[in-house]
Amino acid sequence: MMMLAGALTVLASLSVVGAESPPDAGPPAPPAVAGSKPRTPKAILADAIAATGGAAAWAAHKTMHVKLTIGLQGMAMDGPAEHFQTKTNKSLTVTTMPGVGEIREGSNGKTLWAKDQINGLRFLKGSEAEQARIESSWNADIQAGKLFKKIETVADSPAGLECLTMTPRKGPAIRNCYDAGTHLQVTQEGTRTTAQGDIPFQLKVSDWRSVGGVKIPYVSQTQAGPITLVTTITEITFDEPMNNKMFQPPAPAAP
Repeated sequence: MMMLAGALTVLASLSVVGAESPPDAGPPAPPAVAGSKPRTPKAILADAIAATGGAAAWAAHKTMHVKLTIGLQGMAMDGPAEHFQTKTNKSLTVTTMPGVGEIREGSNGKTLWAKDQINGLRFLKGSEAEQARIESSWNADIQAGKLFKKIETVADSPAGLECLTMTPRKGPAIRNCYDAGTHLQVTQEGTRTTAQGDIPFQLKVSDWRSVGGVKIPYVSQTQAGPITLVTTITEITFDEPMNNKMFQPPAPAAP
């Protein structure tokens, strides 16, 4: 999910300044589906890709520019964000939040980096880099075979959902759940590695809309313990010219 990285970085930054307490495990899952045998990961992903327009529709575009707002639910604290993405898996997300400042996260296709007021410029490594690589991909479901070393169907998926446990090359697995009828993604949960430590999270996406021949969720809600962060898309532009320099990590600050 392209909106996940910025949201969880905001949550991590807030935990440093003492805005909230550490996250908990969240509510228990709904009852499992009984009866029919679960479908294969290949079949579930194929339907999920088709539901968002299909691989050909995604391949028809070269870049995507998304404008968003990010806010803490129940608190007068929100700010703007912009996400720039290319078909070649280059990305840049810029988020500005009161009390946190500007947060930049990017990938030039090889180097994954982040910069914020608390941690400065960092070049991501290990599981943190692998998670950022997945989030900066043009479409993670289409590229799932390259991004994950193991994908398994969850036998006891909640009622009405088809869930997959997806294990990246490094770091903890994530669990994606898709609506069994529409095949659109509904949730994602797992543990995000950040500079402040691991953050368990639950993400819900909704308000899927067709733009440029593909479907994108306009609203996402990220839950990490008592903190709920809501991200809302306000504008999407496809095939806008982008300078590759914007995806390069910024120069380190002078000593």
